[in-house]
Amino acid sequence: MFRKIVKGITFGLGAYLGYAFIAGNVLLHFKKPKSKEKMKIKGLTDYYGNDEDTGPDKAALFDTQDILLTLHLNLIDSAKKTIKLANFSIKGGVASDLFYGKLLKAADKGVEVYILFDGKGHNLFGISNGKYWALMAHPNINLAFYEEFDWLRPWTWQNRMHDKYMISDKEYVLTGGVNLEDAFFVKDDEEAVYDRNVVIKNDVPERFDESVLKEYTDYFESMWYHPYTSIRPSYILNKYKVLASTSYKQLTEAIEKAEEENRYGAGESIAWDEHFYTTKKVSLVTNAIQRWKKDPYILATLGRFFDEAEESVVFQSPYVVPSKEMREYISLEGTDADIFILTNSMAVSTNFPAISGQRKYLQELSDKTTQLYHFQGKGYIHAKAYLFDRRLSLIGSFNFDPRSSFLSQENLVIIDSYDLAAALGESIKTFARHGIPYKESEKKLVESTAKNTPTPWYKKMILGLFYILLHPLEDLL
Repeated sequence: MFRKIVKGITFGLGAYLGYAFIAGNVLLHFKKPKSKEKMKIKGLTDYYGNDEDTGPDKAALFDTQDILLTLHLNLIDSAKKTIKLANFSIKGGVASDLFYGKLLKAADKGVEVYILFDGKGHNLFGISNGKYWALMAHPNINLAFYEEFDWLRPWTWQNRMHDKYMISDKEYVLTGGVNLEDAFFVKDDEEAVYDRNVVIKNDVPERFDESVLKEYTDYFESMWYHPYTSIRPSYILNKYKVLASTSYKQLTEAIEKAEEENRYGAGESIAWDEHFYTTKKVSLVTNAIQRWKKDPYILATLGRFFDEAEESVVFQSPYVVPSKEMREYISLEGTDADIFILTNSMAVSTNFPAISGQRKYLQELSDKTTQLYHFQGKGYIHAKAYLFDRRLSLIGSFNFDPRSSFLSQENLVIIDSYDLAAALGESIKTFARHGIPYKESEKKLVESTAKNTPTPWYKKMILGLFYILLHPLEDLL
């Protein structure tokens, strides 16, 4: 009898795993998004503003690890009416506690806080999670999750919200690639993760309808009220009220102590006016909100920009995986502009699946671009940015890979500003100086001072294994 039960369980588990693998992975290969011919994609100059005028928005760039947490906390402080936060990942640690504590204190002041997390990337799991109940107990905090895990519908598993942005009132929006994790804020050396944020300020309130703040607000609302999103009801079970109160006290005391001692820059204030650049126009592009494969509006926009660039294209991505399907929307060959790429080397990358996918295309990338730099410094590059003709800057959550192109919710802000473009170019060059050019004799973006870091033997073995196993599953990288 026992053996029959074990056999039945084994058979059931195997059947479920087969069902999950086919429904969650294999069927993706047969789902086709809208072709670029059927997508109404704007060209490079459509994102240019009026040369005789400035737009309603200003933009500021932040790319050093010591200021990014201060930036987030200051932006929360700036809010008087509403905070709307969307983020892919928040993990337990110092940054998480300070962030939650700051949001709770903002809510105490009467600010209405809306928090939207990816349904699988947060640290609020568990019925006895104190942080969850501290948030739920507050009358001014609203919590929602995009596409929570569903055992019965594996085809929903790949639908992730990879966005990372925060809106403060109708005045500021912060966006970029920064997850709410310690590695982005408080870790040093090999554990550090390097990223950047851009803050957009609507400097002319009466021109709000022209501001990218309106586009981000509309995008947030479309995600918040979408059927894929689960909005938590505002109530708390009696048996968790003590836990909620205890957690509230711990989180608010943590931020108060950090501010008093100025730990992690929590007690500092950013002089905003010293950082802002004027812009001619600021725009937003996002992927379509869909399951299976999304209509890749960001990739198609980049593809048209690549085709129309006249002078130079400089882009930075943690990994570069130009899959066959991606190349239906973008080509590295259709431009006369110089193309410079900065990405992580195999030696420093911690994302084995993605970097193994990049390994497949290294020679092709080298052949079709002007120069390819492999970052060799301490830590790991997580930033994503694209710079066209030293004028348009694109910053956001979009990685140059199939997952960001077709599976995840992503955003890129497009900024028309020569001054900001110059600042972004210098930021990318700073990291490129710690990289090795793939083609020694070709034109260079910068003169590198880095030394080649050999990839450890065990890492080569792991990457080789991923390369073989994931070769037929490239759509998931």
